[in-house]
Amino acid sequence: MEPTIRGYLDEDFPAVCALERENSPKGCKSEVFIRQAGVLFSDTFLVAECGGEVAGYTIGALVQHRQTTGWIVRLVVAERYRRRGFGESLVAAVVADLRERGAYEVYLSVAPENQAARALYARHGFLETDFFPAYFGEGGDRCILRRDLTGREDLICSG
Repeated sequence: MEPTIRGYLDEDFPAVCALERENSPKGCKSEVFIRQAGVLFSDTFLVAECGGEVAGYTIGALVQHRQTTGWIVRLVVAERYRRRGFGESLVAAVVADLRERGAYEVYLSVAPENQAARALYARHGFLETDFFPAYFGEGGDRCILRRDLTGREDLICSG
């Protein structure tokens, strides 16, 4: 079944918070993050819904003083919906929204050991640009991935 991708609504708050709690370090106040993200990133906070249930979400953002650079701040798919195309749909939708809002490039961070997520992002044209040990503190190593939205990298690779 194909997910429906739509904007985040206040009614999604409990379900999105539950997903965030399941996928965040212990002690992290997911409710604060989700509530603020719903206000700050309302145009690029997207939800994947399946059969009336929130199956996942993604949050995109433009860098405040560099509006041509976007970030995928968060992407979460509920365990039971993984490997069914929901992540694919969410990545495609948030990248399209960021492009529509003027982004020429999109970045994200991913745990080095998260091979499923890294493969997902690679399928969408993201390339690793950097590695930061302890990016999110002890045990929070991250790879930084980037996707060019101008098409210039495609020209360089094919020329």
